[in-house]
Amino acid sequence: MKLEEQRLTHKLLYECFFMKLYEDEVLLPNGKKSTRIYVEHDGAAAILPITKEGKIVLLKQYRYPVKQVLIEIPAGKKDDPNESGLECAKRELEEETGYVSSNYRHLCDVHNCVGYSSEKIEVFLAVDCVKTPTPKAADDDEFLEELILSREEVQVLLETNQITNATTLIALQKYFLETTK
Repeated sequence: MKLEEQRLTHKLLYECFFMKLYEDEVLLPNGKKSTRIYVEHDGAAAILPITKEGKIVLLKQYRYPVKQVLIEIPAGKKDDPNESGLECAKRELEEETGYVSSNYRHLCDVHNCVGYSSEKIEVFLAVDCVKTPTPKAADDDEFLEELILSREEVQVLLETNQITNATTLIALQKYFLETTK
């Protein structure tokens, strides 16, 4: 059986600076019709920073949709559709933490909300991170608390379910798997 769905109608419901909300009518593989409401997103990037001393840099940030302070890696949306994932990750690292690196590597891509969003988050690793004396200015509407933690401290946060952000969980998992081989 063919799994793809065929779009029959396409309606823009809402548009803002970082996404568009659509409602589509689709033809299902079994011949029935259904409705799909979804967000079209230009993409984002996230980065797992590791300091020269081997510490992991995480951030605490209040996330309004879930009404909680979450522990996350630095991340953010692309400023424009032409910004590469790595450019976005480097910018977010510096804006949100004041750290920079000259050693970056792509870890993976994450589609974390596939039931209702096209957003793809490109996830990177930055090692040998150091504070820059003149970091890029942070966004006016972001309030962050930096955590500089050992691997063991991060593992405790994971074991006690204190990290619930999907992108952060995946980045840490990939990093821990790669560094325990």
